[in-house]
Amino acid sequence: MDDLAALTYQFEHLFLKRIIEGLRNKGISIVQAKEYANAFLAIEPFTSVEDACAKITEFVAQHTAFVELKNYMVNYQNQKNDLAKIAKMREHIRQNNIDAALVVAKA
Repeated sequence: MDDLAALTYQFEHLFLKRIIEGLRNKGISIVQAKEYANAFLAIEPFTSVEDACAKITEFVAQHTAFVELKNYMVNYQNQKNDLAKIAKMREHIRQNNIDAALVVAKA
C-alpha cells in the first residue's frame, strides 16, 4: 500500500470511528452524521499526500468534531520527517561522520 492509500485509509478509519462514537454518545445526530459524511466524501479522492493534508486541514477547520484527523496528519508528517532525518543520519554515521549526523538531528 503506498503512502497516499495508507493515509486515505487512516483518514477514513478515523472519520468513521468518530461518527460511531458520536452516534453512541449522542454527540452527533443522524442528520449531522449524514452532513459530515457528505462533506467528507466531497473532499475525496485525494490526489497526493499534500492534497490530502490540505483538504483535511480545511475539513477540520469547518468540522471541529474531527480534530483527530488533523492530529493524525500532523503526527504522520512528523514521523515522515523523522524517518528522513534518520536516513540522513544513518548515512553520515556509516561514513563515520558523527558531527554531520548530529547537525542533521538538530535541524
